Amino acid sequence: MKENHFHQELARGGVAMGGFMQIGHAAVAEVFARAGLRWVMFDTEHGGIDLETGTDLIRAMSAWPCTPFVRLAINDSAWIARFLDAGVGGIVVPMVNCAEQARAAVDAAKYPPEGRRGFGYNRANNYGVDFDDYAANANGSIAVIVQIEHIEGVENIDQILDVEGIDGVFVGPYDLTGSMGIVGQMDHPRMADALRRIITACREHNVPAGLHVVQPQIERVKKAIEDGFRIIGMSLDNVMLYHATRSFVTETHRLVENLGVMEKKQ
Repeated sequence: MKENHFHQELARGGVAMGGFMQIGHAAVAEVFARAGLRWVMFDTEHGGIDLETGTDLIRAMSAWPCTPFVRLAINDSAWIARFLDAGVGGIVVPMVNCAEQARAAVDAAKYPPEGRRGFGYNRANNYGVDFDDYAANANGSIAVIVQIEHIEGVENIDQILDVEGIDGVFVGPYDLTGSMGIVGQMDHPRMADALRRIITACREHNVPAGLHVVQPQIERVKKAIEDGFRIIGMSLDNVMLYHATRSFVTETHRLVENLGVMEKKQ
């Protein structure tokens, strides 16, 4: 059973920093893993990544101490099992609004007696070569994270966290603001109150809280950590690519202007 670097970071009392992927290319997964992220989550809810592509991303990350995660498109036992069989070390289940939905996710991700996941030869257990080891350790190693992205989930957060087997809570900030009619207003007082409720409940249940900091701004990461979040989703590949490129282009244009290149040409 491979080490889960996500669990290791949290066990040390640190912050588990990772990133989201929507560009389904193995090179991006390698770059993210090599850059030092502790986990990389490929997004099958909003991106175009499917099971086969996701499996290639898992292979690409295998050389680095970085755990592959998947954000599922739906809370479905078949898809949870298929991605776990492919070798992900953690799942993020979207739009969990009640304890029943959280329990369904845990049941699908855990082998009996803790859950109902089916046994079989697959990539995760090296196609049967490491079947015994994987079967014995998977339940304790795989991270099951529920995503709270609706005000209904916030209101039911204590009941959700009462479900045994939840390893973390991840806030979906844009959907959460949308459910309250304040789309994208991250600093709105109602959003701040919802986040406080989630953090407080997670602290009381000893479950780490996570936040997706979509825009790559270190000030927002700092605030999230100070607020008590211990799982940080550091933007996503296409957003970081745009911001890095745009920043470099802007600085280059400024350099060209300062050097008077355009004036010399004239």
